[in-house]
Amino acid sequence: MAPKIRGRAPPRPGQHKRRTVFVLEDNADTRAALSDALESDGFEVFATGDGSDALDHLRRAPKPDALLLDLYMPGLNGFEVYRILRSDAHLATIPVIVLTAASPAHRTGLDVAATIRKPLDVQELLLTVRAVAGGGRTPRAEP
Repeated sequence: MAPKIRGRAPPRPGQHKRRTVFVLEDNADTRAALSDALESDGFEVFATGDGSDALDHLRRAPKPDALLLDLYMPGLNGFEVYRILRSDAHLATIPVIVLTAASPAHRTGLDVAATIRKPLDVQELLLTVRAVAGGGRTPRAEP
């Protein structure tokens, strides 16, 4: 059975549009913690642990304001998802925030809005997502 993508209904007319963040993280506990932190901060969150499911959803749904992308996952990994996103004109403009424990040498060639090292710091995560999803760019958090 494929992982479910979590989310809520779109805002009603007259409501302010909530910023949307898509979380692609294969670890269920980390994915749930990220979703909870972002939802508590006021973001609309869609989450899955499967790269193929993520791409299917991203092609059908309105574009999110940011994508949190784990690089090392089974199946379609984050590097492959990144390459597919960047080669699709509709999806290429989604700001990507990489979540990884990998050293900078293992992340070369990725032009992303930000990189957050694991283990994650919730404050750093929220500050980065707020800046990226709000249209700004954060300094690239490195090593």
